Amino acid sequence: MKKTKILVILGILCICLAMVSGMAFAEEKLMVKGKIKNYNLATKTLILSADDGKDMTFIVEHDGALKKLDSRLEKGDEVKVKYTVDKGKNLIKGYNDLRGTKPGC
Repeated sequence: MKKTKILVILGILCICLAMVSGMAFAEEKLMVKGKIKNYNLATKTLILSADDGKDMTFIVEHDGALKKLDSRLEKGDEVKVKYTVDKGKNLIKGYNDLRGTKPGC
């Protein structure tokens, strides 16, 4: 009986430790809103004029987000971008990390 309780407690501790370590390695996504100033599909770059007036350059790593940029979005469209920073570069990694504010984007 005592051994069972100890094993259950150890199992719970292992699960908690795994959850905490997973959170420690998760990338923090930042968010910015602004208008598309320019983009280049060949170089997979997007230049955004952020609402605070600063221009920001992003590398679009996700093919689906790149296709969305090509087919549904255009210069001047307002977008919300979720991104991570790696070695000083702003990276758009997921399909839903680039969202237009107009319907269908």
